[in-house]
Amino acid sequence: MSSNMNALSFDNTTLIASLVLILLGILTPMLNPFFRFRKKQQHDDADLENSTASPPISLILTPYDNANRLEKTLPFFLRQNYPSGYQVIIVTEQKDHDAEEIISRTLSHSNMAESHAEIYVTHIPKSSRYVSRKKLAITLGIKAAKYDWVMVTEASCRPSSNQWLSKMARHCNNGNNLVIGYGNYENSTSPFRRFERLHNAFYLMREASKGHAYRNTSYNLLLRKSEFLENAGFLGNLHLTRGEYDFLVNKYAKEDSTALETSDEAWLIEDTPSDKTWLNRHLFYLESRKFLQRSTPHRWLYNIDQLTLHITYLGCIATIAYAAITPNWILLGASIAALLTALVFRGVLCHRALKNFGEDISVLQALFFEVTQVWHNLNYMIRYRFANKYDFTTHKL
Repeated sequence: MSSNMNALSFDNTTLIASLVLILLGILTPMLNPFFRFRKKQQHDDADLENSTASPPISLILTPYDNANRLEKTLPFFLRQNYPSGYQVIIVTEQKDHDAEEIISRTLSHSNMAESHAEIYVTHIPKSSRYVSRKKLAITLGIKAAKYDWVMVTEASCRPSSNQWLSKMARHCNNGNNLVIGYGNYENSTSPFRRFERLHNAFYLMREASKGHAYRNTSYNLLLRKSEFLENAGFLGNLHLTRGEYDFLVNKYAKEDSTALETSDEAWLIEDTPSDKTWLNRHLFYLESRKFLQRSTPHRWLYNIDQLTLHITYLGCIATIAYAAITPNWILLGASIAALLTALVFRGVLCHRALKNFGEDISVLQALFFEVTQVWHNLNYMIRYRFANKYDFTTHKL
């Protein structure tokens, strides 16, 4: 009888510990990108629909190293319902006969008579050295563009609808110089990779919506040719092999003139990445972030979120074990309630984010991925630590 009474004793330490745990369970889910950002436009949708902004656009594809993807994705780019007209510029490697054959075959199978697009093909010279060939391809494409607004994207992506270009272009007014769109992986991609990309995108979309765009996880970017040329394009990071979309956003995004487009019809769907592509994307980012502005506050926010998440879960689990052994039923009940509260709140936020962005991932999987992705990041950092740093630069000795 005495031991049962002790287990139910309500001393000051038990009270304080129980309150701290309950507060952690309630408050820490708010330290979460899914809580801070919700899917909505920067401007009122009604105002956007009434907008007259629909300038002609030059769309740039740079498949010099993956031209085979064009056969699958180019028809989607050519079928855009964009009466203002647009130009599709394809930049391939010089004398790449396979790419030329694929482009020719794809165009012959497309009904160009019903398309608002005109095609222009240009090349990067095989002799170009000491410069990122990807960035060179984008630069040549932008220089070849006949219109001021240029859409930079990849042959590994396809628009989610024939309204993609119209939805992005409705932000092209005199007040904006950059339009950032959303992109996700096709459903055949592993759930973790789709979740990680969405989770990272929420940080970046929030920063863009607040006027402090840092970088972009997708290949869905609309910018002005005139501004790109006036500011010497990729000057300052041409020596790095990749990171082109991150640098474009980081360099050209301006407060109050960067628009974010997240409507379903404006998404780009990217092909499932290979294991090598997936790993390289993380390794190249770890190298290129050294040269990005606003990197520290972005990384601190992510680190704080991950720290509080792990403190909450580990604190609750440790207290449950302690209270069960002691025993202290009041503390045990409080710690279980705190853990369940955190899981439920986080689950609700995950469900809303996954539903709004069309990801077929269960809430239980998402809660597990939230915890484990920091360990995946640690793996990327270890792989980067032992990688050959010359792999990230064009200036190889």
